[in-house]
Amino acid sequence: MTIRFFLPLFFITITFAQTHFTIPQNVWRLSLEQNNKLGNWKGHDGRNGWNDFPYQLDTSVYIVNQHWINNISTQSILIEYGVTNRSNFIINIPIIKNFKQTHTWLSPSADIDTLMHLFHPKNKSTSGLGDVTLGLNVLVIGNPSWRGGKNKYSLYSGFDMIMPFAKPLEKFNSKNIDENGIPYHFKHLPIGSGLTQWRLKTFGEFYRKIKGRLININWSTSISIFSRNEINPEISFLSVNGTISPDSIARSIGSVLYDKGDQLYGSIIGQIEVLPKKCFVSMGMDWMVSGRDKYFSNNDSWDKWMVERQNFDTKKSISSQLIKINLLNVDSFDRFGPIPFELEIGARWFVPILTKHSFGYRSSWIRISSYFQAW
Repeated sequence: MTIRFFLPLFFITITFAQTHFTIPQNVWRLSLEQNNKLGNWKGHDGRNGWNDFPYQLDTSVYIVNQHWINNISTQSILIEYGVTNRSNFIINIPIIKNFKQTHTWLSPSADIDTLMHLFHPKNKSTSGLGDVTLGLNVLVIGNPSWRGGKNKYSLYSGFDMIMPFAKPLEKFNSKNIDENGIPYHFKHLPIGSGLTQWRLKTFGEFYRKIKGRLININWSTSISIFSRNEINPEISFLSVNGTISPDSIARSIGSVLYDKGDQLYGSIIGQIEVLPKKCFVSMGMDWMVSGRDKYFSNNDSWDKWMVERQNFDTKKSISSQLIKINLLNVDSFDRFGPIPFELEIGARWFVPILTKHSFGYRSSWIRISSYFQAW
């Protein structure tokens, strides 16, 4: 029977850190991250909110403008293991500590305002576990920058399965109400969609040493597909013309099969070693585009309304820029204290013109990582 001991990396002489894609064989990297982000919903024109939507109530048509603001605080645990020098296993567990959503609207009709208060409360909040990621990264060709070698590049491939552990929207039940008679369905804020995500990715780096300092160009692309699944539909009077009874709307929709649109992601990041083996600074940009979602229910009009309507589309685009600083304390010959660790501080902000039909977030994070080895 083989017994393995897990010890801090007191004797590892190679500098490897969160600034690199992979870690050596039998090495564990444990990372804890605190992330805070704040964002507005961005419409078809890049402005805040879903604007200028016409809704007919009785014989009158009213224009409804809606705005959403999300404020999310997340703590994440990332565990990575070097299966071999060419492959790493990863698991990421996000914990939503606080998720607040503010929903406001503007309409010239008092009747519309009353309905909005019922169906769409202004303030919602929740917390809980997020979707958990299991993944595998494999070095295809080249040499990682932490290892060095003749080839000053590396090419990786990877596969992630993102499992739906996050709370989806709760099912509408007209008998499940609060003290004011409002169904809890209207007050519920979901964390996840309830779908399994499958992500195939390719990524790599080009690097050189200039005047003793490492300079990297890191790039990444991925495509994500989602499993179809039955979901609980959001009950809203806006989605079914001529009907304002929640029970009638729920009956007209029935069961819903949800098919989320595929997603294509890309990023490029430049990284420079400011202080050899001590400090890296990175700047970059990423983007994501998606296909349209599909819904299959008893109501064809509702299905089409959910996919695309005036000034709203489930075909979305998101882009952001980032800057981060990595402070390293992992070199066994030049380290403070007995425990190797790395501290990362970063900020990310959305690109206004390129972010549509999605939330445009501004976020900041701090991450600390440490390394252990199985002997």
